[in-house]
Amino acid sequence: MTKTISVTATAEQAPGAKPDAATTTPVKLKRGRPPKSATKPPAADTDTGATLEPAAKRRRTYTKRAKATENGTSLGMDEGVFFTNRLSALEADTTQFVPGDEDISMFEEARAAACISEGGVDGGGTTPSTPSALASTVGYQAKKIQLGSYVIDSWYLSPFPDEYSRHNLLYVCEYCLKYMKSEFTFKRHCQRCEQRHPPGDEIYRDDNISVFEVDGRKNKIYCQNLCLIGKMFLDTKTLYYDVEPFLFYILCENDSQGYHFAGYYSKEKRSSMGYNLSCIMILPSKQREGYGKLLIEFSYLLSKKESVPGSPEKPLSDFGLLSYRSYWRRAIYEILLACDGAVSIDYLAAQTGMTIDDIISTLQTDGMLHRMPGTPGSYAIVADAKKIREYVNKAQEKSPRRIDPCKLRWAPFLIKAPPSAAPTNRRRSTSTALAVNNSLVNITSDNENDK
Repeated sequence: MTKTISVTATAEQAPGAKPDAATTTPVKLKRGRPPKSATKPPAADTDTGATLEPAAKRRRTYTKRAKATENGTSLGMDEGVFFTNRLSALEADTTQFVPGDEDISMFEEARAAACISEGGVDGGGTTPSTPSALASTVGYQAKKIQLGSYVIDSWYLSPFPDEYSRHNLLYVCEYCLKYMKSEFTFKRHCQRCEQRHPPGDEIYRDDNISVFEVDGRKNKIYCQNLCLIGKMFLDTKTLYYDVEPFLFYILCENDSQGYHFAGYYSKEKRSSMGYNLSCIMILPSKQREGYGKLLIEFSYLLSKKESVPGSPEKPLSDFGLLSYRSYWRRAIYEILLACDGAVSIDYLAAQTGMTIDDIISTLQTDGMLHRMPGTPGSYAIVADAKKIREYVNKAQEKSPRRIDPCKLRWAPFLIKAPPSAAPTNRRRSTSTALAVNNSLVNITSDNENDK
């Protein structure tokens, strides 16, 4: 609801004179509101009580000052108000913080010196122009680790977090594998760390050698640290943080102080390809002591316990292929020396836990498979007993450490259903019966050949 009032907008008039009709303008106003011509009083500062300028004027003042700062000039107090008169013109002037040519040259010299100290400058002596280019040129990585009483050089780049990768030396606890970037933190951790062995179950112990089985799902942090350390010495390793589908077998040397980490290997819990080993690593300080072949032999012992032939994950690295061929040759030769009569490949697979493909590959590499004349598709194993015996004796002298199956305390992670289990349908029962009959025929024929 509105009402109309008359507002006089004219000069002074004589007392008692009536207003001119031409200068009287009707204005419609809403009830409860002042006329539009009314202005608000200027705001006052709550602290000082000083009258503040309108917001529009303050914005214009700040804009004017920003433009002046860009041009390298400064404004005086008479040209504008800075922070409601709380700062003087000298205090509000920010032009002195703009880097000049001398500042830029000092920064370039410091950055070049940092590149040289980190070994990141190329032969031409050029320096990168951006921080990202600087990081890629320097190649930040942990170049050494201190593990126990050893300081070990890194072979390959390992994806440690950024704050750790920028340090040349990382300190690693040999019991819990936690890595630290300062010696003080490392010493304090060693005094407080109560762990003296890897988390998990000790499934094998022989003299001062122990093997622990660690589940990647139950001990995720430990296994991730283990993979980061392993990547420092493995070029083809690509798994670091997704450790839940894997089991880790940790090789340790035990003494009165605890169990000291020496190496490990990992395998998938459910391998569709039948792999019994995914990754294997022995610390450089513990190499040339037979630990690599010891872990390979241990992986095949578990495969025989599972009654499933196993094979390492392909493709193998150069060092891995040499180690595995050496172990395959030794395992096959020992079986051949122990048998007097004919030996089949199925018998070798059952005794060694190896797959038929690995056995055939080893025999072909050594030239021990010969085609039988007159029977197409048939081959015979022909071996020189003297050469085999010499190789086995030399291998035993070189690496006397062996796995004793009697000292293993372990149950398979996945239990295979026995062949005599009740079938769920007719088709599955038929295939199971055929598989059992075939295996019995193979074993029987091998025993007959031995006789």
